[in-house]
Amino acid sequence: MTVSRLAYPLVALAALAGCATGPAPMGGTGAPGSASGRWESRVATLTLAERIADVCYSEGIFLAPSPYGGAVHRATEELAAEGVDRATLEAAYANHDFDTTTAAVQSYLSARGASEAAPASLCAVGESEIAQGSELGRVLQKS
Repeated sequence: MTVSRLAYPLVALAALAGCATGPAPMGGTGAPGSASGRWESRVATLTLAERIADVCYSEGIFLAPSPYGGAVHRATEELAAEGVDRATLEAAYANHDFDTTTAAVQSYLSARGASEAAPASLCAVGESEIAQGSELGRVLQKS
């Protein structure tokens, strides 16, 4: 029996993907609006949310509950539930360049004045996105 790469994504996302559906769309190889582009965008958004939540948990910012763990798995299952073909999602994963999206995340945060060296700056971005109700903000919660 062959196990799908999506079944056990070992992308713990040390390589963080870029956010594609917020105030400023970010990198990815899929055409905007295509299933591949939507998958890349969702992975990026979730990955960015994970980064912010990890740093800002003590500030009361955390990920919104989901039955799916990890950005890749969550994005895949959410899109599959919307009816996107799994083979298409598998191809998006196989062709995804996480280095490019890592750079896009850095660019997204930098454009908003955020830096890993200043964790509070990530929290400010998270709070702003939550207040705006952006896609990223909807993946985060503040207690």
